[in-house]
Amino acid sequence: MRRDLIAVAVGLSAPFLLNPAALAAQAPSTSDFVQTVAISDMFEVQAGQLATEKAQSGDVKSFGQRMVDDHTKTTKELKALIADKDIKAELPSKLDSEHRAMLDKLTGLSGNQFDKTYMQGQVKGHEKAVSLFEAYAAAGENADLKSWANDTLPTLKDHLKEAKNVSAQVDQVADAGQSDNMAADHDKMKNADHEQTASKAVAKGNIKYVTRQAASDWTAEALIGRTVENANGDNLGDINNVIINENGDVVAVVIGVGGFLGIGEKNVGVPFDALEFRTEAAMKDHNGQETKAERKADEKAARADTEHDNMVIVLSTTKEDLEAAPEFAWLDQQGSKREQSVQ
Repeated sequence: MRRDLIAVAVGLSAPFLLNPAALAAQAPSTSDFVQTVAISDMFEVQAGQLATEKAQSGDVKSFGQRMVDDHTKTTKELKALIADKDIKAELPSKLDSEHRAMLDKLTGLSGNQFDKTYMQGQVKGHEKAVSLFEAYAAAGENADLKSWANDTLPTLKDHLKEAKNVSAQVDQVADAGQSDNMAADHDKMKNADHEQTASKAVAKGNIKYVTRQAASDWTAEALIGRTVENANGDNLGDINNVIINENGDVVAVVIGVGGFLGIGEKNVGVPFDALEFRTEAAMKDHNGQETKAERKADEKAARADTEHDNMVIVLSTTKEDLEAAPEFAWLDQQGSKREQSVQ
């Protein structure tokens, strides 16, 4: 079973704002380009189908149907191009483990939470896709694929524009709903000890069952795919997985760093206690203009939902230092290395 659950729709990370020269210098190989685009198309079609079935918003449903239609079309075009031209690249027959995990996460969501997660992924994924197609159109190895990438770019840019608009609408609905829910929760809990932050446990037999999520609790699902920043707001990489030992201790997070558009990325294991969790407002308040009461209110609001969407995960290091860190080795990789050393 693969463990590196990389959050990409061609990838769920921040866009690469590169000039033409940089794009040309970092253009992916034809094989990598074809593999990445084909898997992305498969994901977009399957995720779009989920959106047409599960989305709460009519706009999200419509966007999902457009993704099904448009990416089915690009899949057919790419297959025809590979078949007719002398392009040495194989098309994958199924989703890789990373995109399978992303689809599984969407499958487990519903209502506005599905809409918000799906549209946020679509914005980030299409930012990445536009950069990928620009890079190959600028300096790809195959002339026919370069031409196709250039012709496809306007559609991808239109997808990105629409994704941003729909995502903004979904966020407004989510914010309004969160305010209503917080008010309702306050009324229900005004006579209870709702300031307690530790998870409550109820004894039953020999097991103490955990009955609620505390405001400071994170799920692995919420962590995987999240971007890690430093105090300056620099993007350090995305969390690919969470490492938990048999004693139940969260040992580390595995962060994917380096590479270009998800290609050539390496995994780095970072101790969980090295991470800090800050509100978006605190990250922006560099001049210390927020009062203590305002910061406390921001903190409470940011921790009010399961996904902690308004929290920022911070690691005190530079991108260069993280890229120079030793690569994380999974157990099966360690076994392969031992076999090679014996031979």
